[in-house]
Amino acid sequence: LEERKGLYRVTARCVPNHALDTIAVVAHARLVVVGGDSHRLHEEIITAGGTIREGRFQRMNVGQTQAALDAMRDTPAGERVQQDIRRLWPNIEDNLKAALEARKDDYLYRMERLLQEREAKELADIEAILTELQQAIERELDAPEYRQLQLWEVETDQLHRNKTALRARLEQIPAEIEAEQAQIRARFADPQPRLFPVGVTFLVPERFNR
Repeated sequence: LEERKGLYRVTARCVPNHALDTIAVVAHARLVVVGGDSHRLHEEIITAGGTIREGRFQRMNVGQTQAALDAMRDTPAGERVQQDIRRLWPNIEDNLKAALEARKDDYLYRMERLLQEREAKELADIEAILTELQQAIERELDAPEYRQLQLWEVETDQLHRNKTALRARLEQIPAEIEAEQAQIRARFADPQPRLFPVGVTFLVPERFNR
């Protein structure tokens, strides 16, 4: 499957006869979505598969693929079936790869809105956090002890340094909000998928097992 150097795992397991009327094959892959700053935005295992009829691959939809996997038993396929599968593999490998790529594209299309919502939430959250800090500093500077010390002109060196530091921090917050939000926008900019196939599962109806 693509440039994976044959490192994926292949297994063949039986399913009840009512679950499938022919042999099916499912590819499993790790989908990683990376943002504009190479930050990992999302990671998930996805699957894609199809049935094999007369040596030809016919793609299954997401529900059909999951139902077939749910029906899988621990019983391994027999040696003769495994030999048949080995002979079939060259004919179906490219089609299975195409099914996995299509599943990836469909997943990303549906996920686009979720990523936009996550970006908007993170933008709002960082602004709320830093705005709350800003308001807390303003309350601190407006505290009675500061006003009293100003009125009576008996401010100590330490309190003066504290007040100066708070004012400096207060002045930094608007630029900090802008910088943090710029980082978030860069993180979610132009998300790119990276697909890493993990394994291939052949599902064999029990009547085919011999």
